[in-house]
Amino acid sequence: MALSALKGLLSPETLAHLTPLGGFEARVYTDGAQVYKVYRPEEAHLAALEARRMARAGLGHFVLGVAEVEGQGVLITRRFPGRPFSPEAFTPKTLAALAHLFLSLHRLPEPGYVREAELLERLERFAESLHAIPEALALIQGLRREVGLAAGVERRFCHRDAWAGNLLVKDPGAEGPEVLLVDWVRSGGDDPARDLALLKTGSLDLLGEEAAREALLRIARFYPAEVRERLAFYVPLTYLHDLHWFRTKHPEAFLEALREKLPRALNFFRDFLTRGRAC
Repeated sequence: MALSALKGLLSPETLAHLTPLGGFEARVYTDGAQVYKVYRPEEAHLAALEARRMARAGLGHFVLGVAEVEGQGVLITRRFPGRPFSPEAFTPKTLAALAHLFLSLHRLPEPGYVREAELLERLERFAESLHAIPEALALIQGLRREVGLAAGVERRFCHRDAWAGNLLVKDPGAEGPEVLLVDWVRSGGDDPARDLALLKTGSLDLLGEEAAREALLRIARFYPAEVRERLAFYVPLTYLHDLHWFRTKHPEAFLEALREKLPRALNFFRDFLTRGRAC
């Protein structure tokens, strides 16, 4: 179905050389120079929305166009010469680029504040899906007691989906920025501490827990102390979100995720909250 939309845009020669890049909400293809992200008809509007949010993030020069073909939305961008985040590609230059990237995003104001009610609602949802795991429930109860740490924070522009598949690291010798975030459809107003927590749990954790913590804190040192303090809330919360996702969406992988993620959540909460929240 996605290829049928591209037939209305591309020549037969280009179509013959398209390479699929996967994708969840949309199907993604490249011809080597450009990337085509095709949204289903019921989500066709997301192509234009993502283009606007890329422009908001300072990435408008990557956007080549938006089209609607056979009811499907198509976002066309320049191809970035890089690969998904991996430990092998991680260097001090990568770390510096990540710090610059997230600081640039989080300087952009967004309307509203983080509401206590939405945080408590999220915790209640996690408690329902993880009700059979005492350690998870204890962590949720601990986060409930600390919800005031995060409630009332002014929202800033955040990516909100910085897992390794969305974080590209430039190929050696290529031109352009060191790193690039893709898939901006979930971006919007949020707490910068949550964005950094998602970066840790979704990408930096591939480095191993000790190295992931060190990288996170090296980035966080450029932020005000109150942002660093809120990592003690958001990193465990993000692990709980992951466990809730596996429990409800991919239960066959839940136990493996539980063994990996719950200890990290408990340890982070203990280590960073109990030492005076001084990350």
